[in-house]
Amino acid sequence: PLQKWERQDISKALLIVWAAVGLVLLIGCANVTSLLLARGSTRSREIATRLAIGGGRPAVMRQLLVESVILASIGGLGGLLVGVAGLRGLQALAPENFHMMDARLDARILLAAALLALLCSLLAGIFPALEASGVDIRGALTEAGMRGVAGGQKRWTRRLLVSGEVALAVVLLVGAGLLVRTLTHLYQLTPGFDPANVIAASVSLSDARYATSQKVNQLFDSTLARIRQQPGVESASAGLTLPFQRGLNDLFRRVDGPEAGGQAMITDVNLVTPDYFRTLRIPMLRGRDFRASDGPAAAPVAVVNYAFARKYLARQEPLGSHLEAVGAKREVVGLVGDVQETAGWGEFGPLGAVPMIYIPVLQTPGDYLKMIHVWFSPIWVVRYDGRAESVTRAITHVVSTVAPLLPIANFRTMDELRSRSLGEQRFQATLLAALSGLALVLAIVGLYGLMSQSVVERSRELGIRLALGSSVARAIRDAALPGLSLALAGVAAGCVIAGLSTRVLEHMVWGVSTTDRLTFASVALGLLVVAAFASLAPALRITRLNPADTLRDE
Repeated sequence: PLQKWERQDISKALLIVWAAVGLVLLIGCANVTSLLLARGSTRSREIATRLAIGGGRPAVMRQLLVESVILASIGGLGGLLVGVAGLRGLQALAPENFHMMDARLDARILLAAALLALLCSLLAGIFPALEASGVDIRGALTEAGMRGVAGGQKRWTRRLLVSGEVALAVVLLVGAGLLVRTLTHLYQLTPGFDPANVIAASVSLSDARYATSQKVNQLFDSTLARIRQQPGVESASAGLTLPFQRGLNDLFRRVDGPEAGGQAMITDVNLVTPDYFRTLRIPMLRGRDFRASDGPAAAPVAVVNYAFARKYLARQEPLGSHLEAVGAKREVVGLVGDVQETAGWGEFGPLGAVPMIYIPVLQTPGDYLKMIHVWFSPIWVVRYDGRAESVTRAITHVVSTVAPLLPIANFRTMDELRSRSLGEQRFQATLLAALSGLALVLAIVGLYGLMSQSVVERSRELGIRLALGSSVARAIRDAALPGLSLALAGVAAGCVIAGLSTRVLEHMVWGVSTTDRLTFASVALGLLVVAAFASLAPALRITRLNPADTLRDE
């Protein structure tokens, strides 16, 4: 179906983002549940008193659930306010094919947020309400109950929740780490040319005035000759596409060699003027560049890149081979190096060395140019050694002088083209990194809260141990070890889950394996270090305990 075809490029990415958001929400609910359980343990005497004077368990549960709904409503309202600013950030960060500029916070979003807040209040509040309303009335009203010591079952429930938070945070952190490493790998790829001091001007030739090959070549010749004369211009040429862009996909056939006469095969095709390789400083490995004499009356020629020769001409000498491409039988006269491009076919990734045939635009049939210019806007590419602003003004002046009715669509540098080509990967990595960072904060807050409550609950025990001769260092170690154990268990479980779930990222990860050991080890080690601080900070409160006061209370 057309609708499915149009959204296929973003559907998988959005589903993964939805899954990440769901995991963060689940961690948040687990965190609030853990905090409500801790709060319920300190309110056991209050709840026992209500039950003792005739309040039924359903009434107590209603009260606790209403409190959860109020908390969730406040959180939902705050989330909507943050969402207004967050949407603007997403619109600024998202690539064009995500159509984020059409997104609006409307009544549907408000309704979804309200329902989500209600669902979160039930998820986070139902279990603490059941635990709190099932309190032992007699035990809670005794002196021991007044001291608020939580039962073992509640402790283990909270520990499982916190450990689960850590595990889910590990899953998100590993996923974000893989995407960040992918983005780093793509940015570190050797471009294959010199991108410095190059500016590109795009012009649409889908125009009846440029429906023939003669008219197009006249425009190129006139504008390029004048641009080369401008101050600060080192060289200038024109091409159908540039590195970091998606090339024209077309078919070709091998005319000679051991595999001649086979079926047509796919490759990228670029229509260029002479000096294209010199302007971009794409290395000429063998053979020659295009010449001004390679015109309509000359024998058809082509230049191929190394990726093309490796894939399609591995069993024969590339130079002197003949290919049927762009409506003619052409001799390969040059072999150039690879540049990073967006393929649109094959398994080359967001950027890769894609097989390419370069054709002189002078030898391109007019009907072919007319068809191609419907989808592609030719690009004037200029290498300069002065100021970019003055060169931009010069190009604009030249084009407006030669063709007054032909406006320049845009100017871009090579860095801008590369950034645009990796927009989707940058958006996914940034968004997942932000979500995983939020998940990490929530997990650490949950762990810190658990350890803080544990220190409060064990203050009598720890005070007595200090009074009986135990060292402060040992007491701190014993208080902090449970948090580290929970974090270690969560990290181990999270690594196992991540190892099984990161397979869904295979279509988004390039240059790194979805089971990359460095990513897993970095996440595990980093989270354990942060968890150690979160466990140690509450334990340090033991240094403020006075054993004499503890014995006096006893």
